[in-house]
Amino acid sequence: MESLRDIRQNIKAIRSTQQIMQTMKMISSARIRKAQEAMDNARPFAKKMLDMVADLKQEVLALPEPEEGKESWASRFFVNKTGDKNKIGLVVITGDKGLAGSFNAVILRAAVAFLKEHQDQEVSVFCIGKKGRDFIGRLRHKNIKIVYSSVGIFPKVTYAHAELLGEAVMKEFFEHNLSSVTLIYNDFKSMGSQRLAQYEMLPFELDHEVKKDDEKEFLFEPGVKEIFRTLVPRLMKANMYRVLLESQAANLAATMNAMDAASKNAGELADALGVKLNKVRQAGITNEILDIVNGANALNG
Repeated sequence: MESLRDIRQNIKAIRSTQQIMQTMKMISSARIRKAQEAMDNARPFAKKMLDMVADLKQEVLALPEPEEGKESWASRFFVNKTGDKNKIGLVVITGDKGLAGSFNAVILRAAVAFLKEHQDQEVSVFCIGKKGRDFIGRLRHKNIKIVYSSVGIFPKVTYAHAELLGEAVMKEFFEHNLSSVTLIYNDFKSMGSQRLAQYEMLPFELDHEVKKDDEKEFLFEPGVKEIFRTLVPRLMKANMYRVLLESQAANLAATMNAMDAASKNAGELADALGVKLNKVRQAGITNEILDIVNGANALNG
């Protein structure tokens, strides 16, 4: 049986851990408000940029190709007929730290499933977050290479981080002739819910449809190609910024919920040990009384 000293030390250690968890919960709760505000502000701009590119889709695809059998720079963003089918890209966004429930595990399981499905292809991986970088770096597969990584940016994501990621993705897409680029991250739904998001970000998947009333002849100055060449980098960076903010808010929410649950569990465990402490102490007192009574009986007898 544990001694009173051991039980008291266990209770003290659990209470100390509980205080740390409560502090982490409070920090996440304070940060998530700012993260949500930044995320909500970024969504309309990213959506509007996507709509503008979608409006140019038909005009871009109607542009003459530079040479027969080749594909223009602009049309690769929608069709990408000339991309090497054996080369693909994968963007994985995780957190830098644990203690966030299943936040990182869900993303990494999806990344592993994707890599297994495309194990015969060369995969260029873009890692955001220490957990993802370290995990994929340990895979040691000849067809998997990390071409870009960024750690320590959460929870203070800025547009500069999105610019660097967007430029790295576009550079790899063209210089290494990738056929597609897939994005995996956790999307923020609510304070209590984060949803795994996985979709192909290049070529663009646009559901935008032009209404009949909008089917008019437009004159583009300085030209469709020039406008598109200006919009695409901004779209990539705006979308990356939105995604990073979504992931940041989801991570903070997951951390807050995990620390809240852990704090409650620690409190219940400490209470249970407190009951055990009282029982052991009461048993000790009872034994001492019995020893005194037995000693008195022996002297009287």
